[in-house]
Amino acid sequence: MVAITTTNNSFGPTEISYLENQFTKLATDAKRYIVKNGNDPNPGNITEEKESELEEFIEYSKIVMGILGHKIFVPLDEITEDTPREKVVRLHLKERGADATGFLTSEGIIVCEGSKIRATPTPSCREWIKRMRIQNRIYIDKNFILTKDFSFDTPSAAAAFCVFAEINGRTAWKDESGKTLKELDAEV
Repeated sequence: MVAITTTNNSFGPTEISYLENQFTKLATDAKRYIVKNGNDPNPGNITEEKESELEEFIEYSKIVMGILGHKIFVPLDEITEDTPREKVVRLHLKERGADATGFLTSEGIIVCEGSKIRATPTPSCREWIKRMRIQNRIYIDKNFILTKDFSFDTPSAAAAFCVFAEINGRTAWKDESGKTLKELDAEV
């Protein structure tokens, strides 16, 4: 858990309500996590000067969270049809009942919405993989199709999520020409 505060407790209820509203909106828009907030935060009625001060506080908070490794306010890399093809490494994983698509980003691998993932774990499936599946089950439909994009730090974590087993992601994920990530790395 991370708590963000000021050194002099200078924010009152109106400022805190505004910050709650903005942080909730940023986290929801980033679509990285499920945002659980029992309140519907009101932006309050603040002056233009106070809004500028609070927006600066928000920007500093985003920087600190990023330095701490929490990318809660940072959206997943967005790849659109307009993104130049040479800047996108599109990937595919088809094994052990999974048929997933994804792409390589500066943060790791994003497994795309609509990917088919394996329904049951292998007998040797590690507990961390099972926990990852349980935590994200609301984004897996009854046919084991992902209903949102998922970001993973490593190719192996992304592959393990898809095949419900431990697997080497550097050999499981392949680009459009059929080369594995391991082969692509060797070319560089």
